[in-house]
Amino acid sequence: MYMSRSPSPAGRYLIGGLALLASSMAATGPGLAESWGGAPIPSPYAVYDAALTTRYAALSDMESRDGDSTDEWHYWYKSKDAKGGFLVLPEDPSRRNLSDADAAYAKTVYRRLLRAYRSGMPGTRTEELADAQASYDCWLNDTEEGDNPARADGCRGEMEAAMAIIDPQIWPAGPIYPKSVTAPAAAEAPGTVAAVRPAAVASLPVRHLLFFRNNSAELSPRSLAVLDAAARDAAAFPQADIRVAGFTDRTGDDDYNRNLSLRRTAAVSRALRARGIDTLRVDEVAIGETAMAVQTGDNVAEPRNRRVEIEIGMRY
Repeated sequence: MYMSRSPSPAGRYLIGGLALLASSMAATGPGLAESWGGAPIPSPYAVYDAALTTRYAALSDMESRDGDSTDEWHYWYKSKDAKGGFLVLPEDPSRRNLSDADAAYAKTVYRRLLRAYRSGMPGTRTEELADAQASYDCWLNDTEEGDNPARADGCRGEMEAAMAIIDPQIWPAGPIYPKSVTAPAAAEAPGTVAAVRPAAVASLPVRHLLFFRNNSAELSPRSLAVLDAAARDAAAFPQADIRVAGFTDRTGDDDYNRNLSLRRTAAVSRALRARGIDTLRVDEVAIGETAMAVQTGDNVAEPRNRRVEIEIGMRY
């Protein structure tokens, strides 16, 4: 449904999309970041834009029939932007009000959709990826609203069917929807996506460990060597996710230690980025003092608990 209305700048999807475009178009070079500024970002995938145009128009029509004008216009803007040749990304689940189980599932799907972008699949698996993206947006919206669980489940099924066709190296095991809200899955036949794994995955996960001085998030010279090794491993497995988890000892209170662990994970993530690792692959987790490597009492300074663990794998 195309109406005479100008595209909304708010419909041009934001810093995550800008970073994604930078990674998917290597020829643009590092200077692109200086010109982002929230401006509309041209898409490099004209055929994919056309596929998204029709799918988001259909979602807009669906919401119009439901009388939901907010979602009707939201999808109309996405369709209009795609038709105009701008980059239109899947919805970021962090902006949605979801249960813990749905949020975890949505994050897994979202990361895999972005990974498909980074691999160039809009130009090679155009129809399947467009189906997956639009069906994911439909599932995400209907799940958050909770008014039409049957349609949400249908959109999820269409999304997973599309994802199962796409190169298994992008999501070798597939995202797993929480079993508590679905019927038991049928046994998988040999040769399905879940049974196919790239040969390199046999060497995953890969783990690296960095330690910090008391009350510090500063990387030591020894940590820099560990980061170099972690960056080499991350580059060797370009489809793998990277989990950066920060920990502290039990000196200081819980809030302070949670913030300290966050500073440590951020320092490690910045260091990985400086070594050429795409931050879209990195999941930062600030754990604080609650998961000690060495059990101690309160207010005990234990160097082995002041750490960041880097894990490179396909689980996140």
